[in-house]
Amino acid sequence: MVGADVLAPPFSTTSRQDAPSDLAAAVSPPVITLAVVLLGASYVGWHLTRGWIPFDDGTLAHTAERVLRGELPHRDFDDVYTGGLAFLDAGAFRLFGTNLLALRLPLFGVFLLWIAAVQYVASRFVRPLAAAGITAAAIAWSLPNYPAAMPSWYNLFLATFGTAALLRHLEDGRRRWIVLAGVAGGLSFLVKVIGLYYVAGAMLFFVDLARVRARAAAGPRPLPSLLYSAFVVGALSLFVVALALLVRHQHTPGDVAQFLIPGALLAALLARDEWSAPAGDTRLRLRSLADCLVPFFAGVAIPIVPVLARYAWVGALGAFYHGVFVLPARRFGVSAMSPGSLRSMLALVPLLLVVVIASRVRTTVRRWLVAACALGALALLVYTGSNATSYQLVWHSVRAIPPVLALVGAVVLSRPRRADASDAMLRSRCVLLLAVASLCSLVQFPFASANYFCYVAPLTLLAAVALWRYLPSLGLALPATITGFYLAFAVVRLNPTSLYTMGAAYRPYMETRPLPLERGGIDVPIEHAEIYGHAIPLLQHVARGGYTWASPEMPEVYFLSGLRNPTRTLFEFLDDTTAYTARTLALLESHHVTAIALNRAPRFSRRITPDLAAALAARYPYAADIGSMQVRWRR
Repeated sequence: MVGADVLAPPFSTTSRQDAPSDLAAAVSPPVITLAVVLLGASYVGWHLTRGWIPFDDGTLAHTAERVLRGELPHRDFDDVYTGGLAFLDAGAFRLFGTNLLALRLPLFGVFLLWIAAVQYVASRFVRPLAAAGITAAAIAWSLPNYPAAMPSWYNLFLATFGTAALLRHLEDGRRRWIVLAGVAGGLSFLVKVIGLYYVAGAMLFFVDLARVRARAAAGPRPLPSLLYSAFVVGALSLFVVALALLVRHQHTPGDVAQFLIPGALLAALLARDEWSAPAGDTRLRLRSLADCLVPFFAGVAIPIVPVLARYAWVGALGAFYHGVFVLPARRFGVSAMSPGSLRSMLALVPLLLVVVIASRVRTTVRRWLVAACALGALALLVYTGSNATSYQLVWHSVRAIPPVLALVGAVVLSRPRRADASDAMLRSRCVLLLAVASLCSLVQFPFASANYFCYVAPLTLLAAVALWRYLPSLGLALPATITGFYLAFAVVRLNPTSLYTMGAAYRPYMETRPLPLERGGIDVPIEHAEIYGHAIPLLQHVARGGYTWASPEMPEVYFLSGLRNPTRTLFEFLDDTTAYTARTLALLESHHVTAIALNRAPRFSRRITPDLAAALAARYPYAADIGSMQVRWRR
């Protein structure tokens, strides 16, 4: 008898792969996974302490320290994220010491679990050894590029965990996997609000899965359900409208192609299926959908409800809502960057042509084609080290993949294919990967700098692997060549380059040295080590009373100095501008601030206004210029 925790999967359990080779048979999948995890641990551990962006590490550290002091995100200070990460980082300080390296240790631990999850997801589509190669590429395109403990890394990892859980559910039908996938979504939201993108991708998958299951349960000639189909199409239409409203503030052709088109194409595919493939009456359809959504949102609620209860207990639900959903909207127009023009997406054309040609020629010709591609790829890889145009060609060929995958996926999945006959789960797996990758790609909006693509690149890779199964058998040489090239590009051109030039040109990473402060713990560019190594001790020496004021956008100064922030602000462009000068001066006076630090080159916020600058110069007549920072104090 099947337990109540099990939903009978509508799929056969036939093998998802061809018979393994002798080498693959000799090495068990757990051994391969362990080897990949150890390799990833060694490689990323080598990069873990390298580099920073001062206000990124500073934001994480400063918010964690404020939590340690008993403050609550959004009620007591303007956390730029949901707040859950501040509590995790505060725990890291308690366990590992109060320094910047401590923030990266929990990230590293979750990263190791993520490697195993990527290996598992990839192994649903290819053999374990091939999955290991794909996992290696995913590793190289992720954390080594920017090892700061940013919340978007946790969003990526949790989305992958949730995807792995849903893939497992497809195989054994147990609801517990749906609940766990929901828990991953809830935790992701608590880290950063963009965790809702993964939740939205899972919901698209559930719409398709519910239809497939209802159709299988309805018998050979299922009845159409006009009411339910109209409901689903209406909900999908609202979803597309929501995407359009999201990008309305920044609707360049590149933004529309990257962030609106993929979700709209998937919604169109699901809407078409509703009318073209009847799946039973309304009651059956609703029950099938509820069997997916109820356990999923129960899982989402498990980590979120206790947090909301705490905010409700202290009367701060309004502050939580404002900080999580209202305040981030101020980023539009201030912290914004387009992913590139439509023309840049043409960089993907050569790769697509190679795949199409290889699928249409004989095996002998294909071998020569692969050999030529391998030699060309090697030459291109070498050339990218000195030529920015070739570097950008490779970069944009990867960044253009998400919308192209959605387009190809919508076409391929619009009708049964030959590959579906050999793997009944393949279509649902592909829908899941496409939905999650397409929605999680929104992590790049509105600030699509190069490192933000790294937060979704592994999911994009896994979605591409899923769709590859629908191609005619091309052997191992071509996919191995493509994967190997992009893996090598990441290792020799992305991982060792400066974050500031990533996506534009290869520039070897600037020389680093340990940050010479008690709260350092990481290696930073020599220029930064000198600036902060001089400015922080000076500030500590001239500041009395335990407070300072560092502005604009220098939260790292508060943490590195151990001095407290008299405001609730981390980034000034999020602050209320009403009577800003008067409010600031009053805060400085009320907290007896005797020394301040001024940023003369802020990244996002405006510089200090002339009237405030004049007032500060009068109050703090002594000054020292150290790099782009100015320390001012009074005796």
